[in-house]
Amino acid sequence: MYQPSINRRQLLQRVTALSIGAGILPFAGYGLSDDIFQKPATIYIPPGEGKKGIVGDMQLTFKLSSGDTSRLLGAWETVIQPGELGAPPHYHAKTDEICRVLEGTVTIMTGDTVKEVEAGGWHLRPRGLVHTFWNAGTTPAKTIDLCIPGGHEYYMQELALLFENNNRPKPCELKRLEEKHDIHYRFDLLPGVIEKYKVRL
Repeated sequence: MYQPSINRRQLLQRVTALSIGAGILPFAGYGLSDDIFQKPATIYIPPGEGKKGIVGDMQLTFKLSSGDTSRLLGAWETVIQPGELGAPPHYHAKTDEICRVLEGTVTIMTGDTVKEVEAGGWHLRPRGLVHTFWNAGTTPAKTIDLCIPGGHEYYMQELALLFENNNRPKPCELKRLEEKHDIHYRFDLLPGVIEKYKVRL
């Protein structure tokens, strides 16, 4: 019977070393470990269940993390209140985001393009493109948000912690998150978005 001369950990170490040397390390910035080789587990999340968080007035319910999906994606639900801007303009260098609107309408700005996405609609925000989003309607909007590859959900969870007990994050705390996660704020664009579209953050 054939016996491999190296185990899985040794193989991973060698592949990682080769990948670094070639400049093609997958998932760079999110780390790499044996968990990408683990057998996936079945996960069921009942309606309304999941870890909760609040960012401003925006309600978050976290569903799947990169640890659940071999680092392929993260997923959460968002409820955006009328007149609320979901995030300052920003971009991701390594992450694509997908939004599916479940209820209401969400306006999404990507670069110079503004699109209203109604319930049932899907919208892709590709990596490298500055974007933001808001609820211009009169009723709350609910979305499913996916990040590919996974990892951005951890940023969202850490950001929600900064809003606990009615706190607001300090500039130094946002800077720390920016340095830790794949998010690059464009605060210089924020006043123009707030003024033009009459939204609040």
